[in-house]
Amino acid sequence: MSKDKNIIIVACSIFKGELEQLKSEGLLDLEVIYLDSMLHMHPEKLEKLLEQTLPRYNDRKIVILYGDCHSRIIESETKNIRKVEGINCCEIFLGSERYFKLRKEGAFILLPEWLERWREVFQVELGFKEPQIARKFMNDFHTGLVYIDTGINRVPFETVNELSSFTGLKCRYETCSGQNLLSEILKTVKKLSDD
Repeated sequence: MSKDKNIIIVACSIFKGELEQLKSEGLLDLEVIYLDSMLHMHPEKLEKLLEQTLPRYNDRKIVILYGDCHSRIIESETKNIRKVEGINCCEIFLGSERYFKLRKEGAFILLPEWLERWREVFQVELGFKEPQIARKFMNDFHTGLVYIDTGINRVPFETVNELSSFTGLKCRYETCSGQNLLSEILKTVKKLSDD
């Protein structure tokens, strides 16, 4: 893929490892601006930061690499700004069919970047200080954990086991290449190029 200096990606940091891998393999050659994935827990802060960030690049075309992480994100789209398809990062990584299959099974999907921050997510952001509370909540809504191994880093089995113990949910492992992620980005780049 040739570099198009006129197109940039504004992305959730949940995608950082995989995007940097795609770039190192020469499959993606676009500048990426990363925003902290924890903003997902505060949609109003994410909306405000995107409103501040996007105008800084109004001389360029922008791919928004986010799901529907705040209620008005689709309104950010213009002729020069397009959001990738997908309601959340899991669907963008996995593709719709695989994502909805896991969701129908009741899986709580773990992506590498969030697994590293599981204590911050569960104990700080969600307020589950004690495992008993987390277990009650998670078992009411989920049948198990599914860790998505994107092949970027070794699987952190110890960390997965900690979260599994904390939530009371068993974990299984599935692999996922960066192909769907790359495909969604390229489709969005094509839309921008065609406009």
